Amino acid sequence: MNKYPSAKVSYDFDGNCTIVNDGINISEDFYMPLTSSEEEAWKQAAISIRTKQNFDRTHPNRMDLSTLESKMNRLDKRRKKRKNGNKKSS
Repeated sequence: MNKYPSAKVSYDFDGNCTIVNDGINISEDFYMPLTSSEEEAWKQAAISIRTKQNFDRTHPNRMDLSTLESKMNRLDKRRKKRKNGNKKSS
């Protein structure tokens, strides 16, 4: 977990494990179930980090018009390649 190098295991009063970085539970944003296993807590934290990265990568507010335009151009190129490729093979 390169993004949170100072993350540590934390236990609550009920014996549940959570992964905490600077006092913030990493899995809390995604309502991951409580676990008593450290291994499971690390797995849940990794899933939460990957999910957050995917959300951040594809969030509409993150993209500006130039990014959107270049993305559409790439998609159009792929579509044209497929169309041309299918015509040749028929």
